[in-house]
Amino acid sequence: MRTWIACAGWLCVVSLGQAQEHAPPAIPAPLQSASVPPAAVAPPPLVPPLPAPATPVAPAAPAGAEETLPSQTVTVTASSDAKAPRVRFTAYRDSYLTARKVWQVSSGSVVMALRLIPAKLSATIDDVRVALQGNGAPMPIKVSDGGVFVVPLNEDIAAQDGTFLVNKNRGELTANIVLQPSVARDAWNVKRVGQVLQDARRAVRAITPWYKRPFASDVQSLAFCAAERGSALQLVEGEQLIATLPMNEAAVNDINQPVFCKIFDGEDKYPGHYRVVLPEQATVLLL
Repeated sequence: MRTWIACAGWLCVVSLGQAQEHAPPAIPAPLQSASVPPAAVAPPPLVPPLPAPATPVAPAAPAGAEETLPSQTVTVTASSDAKAPRVRFTAYRDSYLTARKVWQVSSGSVVMALRLIPAKLSATIDDVRVALQGNGAPMPIKVSDGGVFVVPLNEDIAAQDGTFLVNKNRGELTANIVLQPSVARDAWNVKRVGQVLQDARRAVRAITPWYKRPFASDVQSLAFCAAERGSALQLVEGEQLIATLPMNEAAVNDINQPVFCKIFDGEDKYPGHYRVVLPEQATVLLL
């Protein structure tokens, strides 16, 4: 995945809304179990009882078995850190409309994400959680390391004037737009690299107001990156290895961390059908 930080700064800074507490729904009390009827009384024996046999030896209890204890009621008190996000961060509809346009213009090869950024020195990102609230229960949204999450496309919640919720206080966070490729890891080839670059540039133009386009930075390249130097891509034709491409060009990822990449500008001369095989930990960025 890759963020589009170069374009994020002027494209969008999401203003924070008013903090709004959303209390969790009340949990109904557990139902009482039905009472067990008393056991039936056995009729008296018709003949005098025989002498009782010797008391059998009880089988040994399985190893580790313990005496059965009476049932107990355990009250679990959740810490404040475990509570669901309840503070209003921003309205969902504007983000939804922009994300939908990115998806449509790019034919689904590029998605829009939001990168959360501390707006106060006291704010932290490593523990941030996000949920999308409509008329129903909040829907948790996966947030990657560094506070980046893909904007989901949910027409129903957009029509309900949905809201993004966070587990932070009012005014602690802001956000900007990031574009990421959405191609599966095993679906990359040289031709697809060029197509995604064209789609990303088309998406940037589609979401940039006309009066900002002369000053806008465009997507320049697509990069396959790793956190450490020494990884490499492979170009493969069928089962044959054609080339090994070192990932050693310095860049920064979606959250401004240094990475080492193999960068493609869309003008590469490799045959388009060559498959691009990524190392296990590689990410794909739009630069």
